[in-house]
Amino acid sequence: MPGMVMFRRRWSVGSDDLVLPALFLFLLHCIWLVVLSVVLFGLPYGSEQSCTVTLVDHGRGYLGILVSCLICESAIMWLSMRGSILYTQPREAVQYVLYIRLAILVVELVYAVVGIAWLVQYYQPCSDVTAKNVALGIVACNWMVIFSVCFTLMCTFDPTGRTFVKLKATRRRQRNLTTYTLRHRLEEGQASSWSRRLKFFMCCSRAQDTQSDAYSEVASLFAEFFRDLDIVPSDIIAGLVLLRQRQRSKRFSILDQANNDILAFLSGMPVTRNTKYLDLKNSTEMGMYKEVCYYMLFALAAYGWPMYLMRKPACGLCRLASSCPCVVNGSRLSQSVTGEEDNCCGCNVLAIRRHFLDRELKQVHIVYTSCHDAVYETPFFVAVDHGTKKVVISIRGTLTPKDALTDLTGDSERLPVEEQQGNWLGHKGMVYSAEYIKKKLEQEMILSQAFGRDLGKGTMHYGLVIVGHSLGAGTAAILSFLLRPQYPSLQCYSYSPPGGLLSEDAMEYSKDFVTSVVLGKDLVPRIGLSQLEGFRRHLLEVLQKSNKPKWRIIAGGTKCIPKSELPVEEDVVQVQPAAPPNSRLWLHPSDLSIALSASTPLYPPGRIIHVVHNHPPETCFGQEEPTYSALWGNNKAFDEVIISPAMLNEHMPHMVMEGLNKVLETHCPAPSEGADSEPLEVEVKQPSSTHIVLPELNSDLRLDNTAPQTEKNAASDPPLSESDAPPLTVTVSPLSTHNTSSAVSETDSSNDLSLSNSPLNTPLGTPPSQQRPHTPQMDTPRYPRCIEVESSI
Repeated sequence: MPGMVMFRRRWSVGSDDLVLPALFLFLLHCIWLVVLSVVLFGLPYGSEQSCTVTLVDHGRGYLGILVSCLICESAIMWLSMRGSILYTQPREAVQYVLYIRLAILVVELVYAVVGIAWLVQYYQPCSDVTAKNVALGIVACNWMVIFSVCFTLMCTFDPTGRTFVKLKATRRRQRNLTTYTLRHRLEEGQASSWSRRLKFFMCCSRAQDTQSDAYSEVASLFAEFFRDLDIVPSDIIAGLVLLRQRQRSKRFSILDQANNDILAFLSGMPVTRNTKYLDLKNSTEMGMYKEVCYYMLFALAAYGWPMYLMRKPACGLCRLASSCPCVVNGSRLSQSVTGEEDNCCGCNVLAIRRHFLDRELKQVHIVYTSCHDAVYETPFFVAVDHGTKKVVISIRGTLTPKDALTDLTGDSERLPVEEQQGNWLGHKGMVYSAEYIKKKLEQEMILSQAFGRDLGKGTMHYGLVIVGHSLGAGTAAILSFLLRPQYPSLQCYSYSPPGGLLSEDAMEYSKDFVTSVVLGKDLVPRIGLSQLEGFRRHLLEVLQKSNKPKWRIIAGGTKCIPKSELPVEEDVVQVQPAAPPNSRLWLHPSDLSIALSASTPLYPPGRIIHVVHNHPPETCFGQEEPTYSALWGNNKAFDEVIISPAMLNEHMPHMVMEGLNKVLETHCPAPSEGADSEPLEVEVKQPSSTHIVLPELNSDLRLDNTAPQTEKNAASDPPLSESDAPPLTVTVSPLSTHNTSSAVSETDSSNDLSLSNSPLNTPLGTPPSQQRPHTPQMDTPRYPRCIEVESSI
């Protein structure tokens, strides 16, 4: 950083990015130099064959080229490792060495052509096998290097590079009119370049008017985000590593302060004494949480056969094939289903059905499935759940590049609702998707078919539930606004919704009927147009403060490199001088502002259940299992991207389901406990042991997976009240995960937190003999107690 300027053009590669390419070529040429030297000087050749004499002379000349290449590549490596990300003066000579290396490459090209000519003329008649193999090796090595260099040039070519250099020169000369013209040309060129990249990425899809509009909007978004930034892709990687280190150091410093209310950080979020945890010992709140877990099954099923096979790569294909009409005569899962644009074998419908049958949910009947996928048109399915007496609309999340275009069209759009209580704005792409689904429901009369599915079972009185994950979560929340006038009692469950979804007024209103779930450090609920500006600013700040070479920063981001290799925020000692004024540094515009700041702030929808966890410290050999707990999140608290290796993985739908159920595992009694079991005392070692008195839990729970073995003791504390069962005495430690989810610092297990007086205590299940009987009411839907997540086989 900044991008190198060669041939009076900027390239999308920095002078400190050449360490690995030069090392690769250096090793390749070293190996080939040794092999060729042994072959040419260590093996006898017959001088009577002209092909052999010509080839030996050709090979010895190529040795000189290899030595020249090794000298240039070692010089490139040495120069590229000098300086820091912004301090480019020690690397100024890199471009001149590259000119020399490119000249040698031209000579290599000549040798490659000559080698091909020799092979055409002598390969068949020449009887010297060694000579033929040497010639073939020289030609193969030459062309491999030439093609790798050409591929690198193609990847690093910047179409606006010449305009970029001219603009920098005119800015230094204070030519305002010329600067304005070049700046406008640069912005148009960058938008056009991003549009071509998107079209290349979407080359297999049919072009539509809405898709073309999405191209231009997304291209403008990327062009605006990178406006005036002289950075290369590797700078973003190094910036993410630095930003993660900065966030971790900041959390450490906050915990070290004596006069603050923050007790710990869970999944990067501060936990105070006012933090509200879900009270899962309360039957009402436990029932609500079980509904959240249950309807995640519908959100996961909407992904169809790709997700089904990903989670069950071995037996999943056999199960689908056993019911596929293309394999057997007719489907064994015969139901009346209306489908749209499924494949010839109906694999998506089969996967959705099998998804529920595998969990013995035979009361779920699929009514309609739409696999139609386009920009602003998201697939979905409608089902009738006789077990819970609900009609469920499940919307699929991002699975194709078209869905990604819908995600990236993130401008604010007015919600098409007549009676609005304030300024209701939403994510543009998801507003259009919700309008499409509503129109589809009305045109096909899908909800009328669902509510009239079985009048004998009273389906006309069923409630309406809308669920979705990721893109489907945002679309489901907005669709709830559109359908709520006709269905005032509907409920929406939004899993991993996008952060830039609803304006503040709409977000507050949605808390009456929308429940959202965020797992850990998930990136998507923390990203939106307004959040991108802060992310960009923080990224540039850490790049400016860095005084380490880029290769060392990126290598320090791996697990097995000591974290001391990473620069910390408090390290203000500059081991290298500041960049001189005349160096080619153009990090960001003078005002640090971008047009994204003008967008209306948008937030995640509804009431947010944040499933958090604390990880033990990382090691080179893996990591212990984290402990999970659930708390009520603040919609406005998801305003900063938390850099973590898990920020993408925790967005996956099967990971969300697994996180939800791991919270339940803590509160479900183990199946091995007998009816006459005594209260448990779970002992976990901790630097300062703390006893926690916990009340009983709802009895309508079970644990699908066997919990770790615990120590049983007969001693117990007195009950808290007449209505509570005898409590449990628990000694908590971060060194064990014996069905506890005690909240400790994410990165420092030695924090001395007083858990007995804080909200960080975690309830455990009591034996069945001490639980209060649960009498279900009439017409009350029954949900699975602990939803089992089947692992891949």
